[in-house]
Formats: sequence, C-alpha cells, structure tokens
Amino acid sequence: MSEMRQTQLLEQYLPILVTELIQGYTSQLVTAAAAGTEVVKAAPGKVARISVLDAAVNVSPKDGDDLVWGALTSAAEFDLAGTPMQFDTNISLEFDGPGRAFILYK
Repeated sequence: MSEMRQTQLLEQYLPILVTELIQGYTSQLVTAAAAGTEVVKAAPGKVARISVLDAAVNVSPKDGDDLVWGALTSAAEFDLAGTPMQFDTNISLEFDGPGRAFILYK
C-alpha cells in the first residue's frame, strides 16, 4: 500500500476511531494542594490517559490502596487509550507534593 493511500485512510478513519475510543470517558483536572491521595472515582472504572502537568511533582495511579504503576512525571504521558487499564476498587492518584494532573477515565 502506498504512503499516499495510508495517509488517505488515516485521515478518513482516524476521527472515527478516536471518537470510539474516548466515547463515554470523562476528562478531569485533578489538583493536589499537598502530598497525598486524590480519589478521582469512588467506584471501579477504567483509565485511558494520565498527564502530569507540573514538573515538580510525581503522580502514581492507585486502585484502592494499591499502586498500579510507578510514579509518572511531566516528561511523558501515560497513554492507554488503545487498551484502558481496569481499576477494580476505585481510581485514585497519589501526589508526592502539590501539583496537577489530567486524567481520562470512565
């Protein structure tokens, strides 16, 4: 398949795929005034993306009391849109100091 055809297909179908992937998800800006855990959703759910907005803070996703991933920084986005991560207890973010993070969940 030619590069031109690949580009044409991406332009045609990418908006449909993106809409399907994020349909039903909620985006939320989570702000922590100090170190601690912020509950995003007090029920089971799925997380598709986490972006740490402030360079001076590390953020760790938690399912209940359990860390489910290592500390995230503003250096890279945690993007699971293709395969969202299941949280069985609740969705929380643990901040090691004051800061902000964006999360996409349902």
